[in-house]
Amino acid sequence: MEQSELRQRLVDTLPELKKVVAGGVAGCVSKTAVAPLSRVTVLMQVQSMRPHKFSDGKNPNNQYLWASLRKIYLEEGIAGFWRGNAATCLHRFPYTSFTFYANAAAREALERHGGLPEKSQHLLAGGAAAMAAVCTFHPLDVIKTRLMAQTRREYYSGVPDAARKICRDEGARGLYRGIGVSLCSTTPSIAINFTAFEEFKSLFSKLGLEPGVALSLCSGACAGSFASIVMFPLDLVRRQMQMVGVGGRPLVYANVRQAIRSVFITGVRRRRGCPLWWLLGPCHHVLYAEPADQQEMVRGGALVPGLMP
Repeated sequence: MEQSELRQRLVDTLPELKKVVAGGVAGCVSKTAVAPLSRVTVLMQVQSMRPHKFSDGKNPNNQYLWASLRKIYLEEGIAGFWRGNAATCLHRFPYTSFTFYANAAAREALERHGGLPEKSQHLLAGGAAAMAAVCTFHPLDVIKTRLMAQTRREYYSGVPDAARKICRDEGARGLYRGIGVSLCSTTPSIAINFTAFEEFKSLFSKLGLEPGVALSLCSGACAGSFASIVMFPLDLVRRQMQMVGVGGRPLVYANVRQAIRSVFITGVRRRRGCPLWWLLGPCHHVLYAEPADQQEMVRGGALVPGLMP
C-alpha cells in the first residue's frame, strides 16, 4: 500500500517536474542562441566604467554592433562569442525554472482566492516570481556579468574562481552588488512580460494565428521586446552596479543615484549602447517556443509563459 501511494505521488509530481525542466531548458537554449549578441550588449553597457581600456584614450572600443562582433572574433576567436555562457546557463536554468514554476503557482493561488481581474493576476504573479528568483540567484548573475565583461586580460578563470575571488576581494556583499536596482528592473520587467505575453497572445489569436508554437514565438518576441524597451535604462545601471569593485578596486559609484547620474551624463555626451530590446526579440522567440512544445506534452497544449531578463 505504501509503495502504491509513493508511486501515485511520483506520477502526480511528474507534470510539475516537467514544467520546471521545460522552463530551465528554454532559458538555456534561448541564452545560448543569442550569446554573441548578449555579450556585445554587456560589453557596451559596462565600457564607460573602464576608460583606461579605450584604444584612443577618448572613445569606447565597442561603439557599433558589427565592429564589436568583428573585434571579439579577431581577439578571442569563435569561442569568444560564448565567453561566460557556461555561467549564464548555470544561472539561467534554475532561475528560469524557478520563475516558470513560481509564476504558475502564484497564478493558481490567486485564481483559487478570486476577486482579482485576470490581468492583475498575471501582473502580481509575474512580479512575485521575479522578486523571489532575483533574490535567490543574484550571486550567479553577478558572476555571469563579470565573466562576460572580460576581454583579453582575464581576472576570473571560471565560476568557482570568480566566486572565490569576489568573496576574497569584496566580501560576501560583493556577490550581491546591484541587487537593489536588479529588483527594481527585473521584477517589473518580468511582470510586464508575463502580462504582455497574454495580451499579445490574445491579439494574435484574434488576427487568426492558430494556437501552437508560432503563436508562442510571436507573442513571446513581442512581449520581450516591449518589456526590454521600457526597462532598458535600469538594466544598464544594473550591469554597471554589478561591475563595481572588481578585483578589490576603489568603488566607481558610491550608490545607485551616482551611477544613474554618471550614465546620464555619459549618454548625453555620446549616444552608445546595443539595443537590448531587439536583441531580446530572438531570445524570447526561443524561450517561449521551447516551453510551449514541452508543455503541450505535459498539459495538452497549455503554456506557462516565462521571461529572459
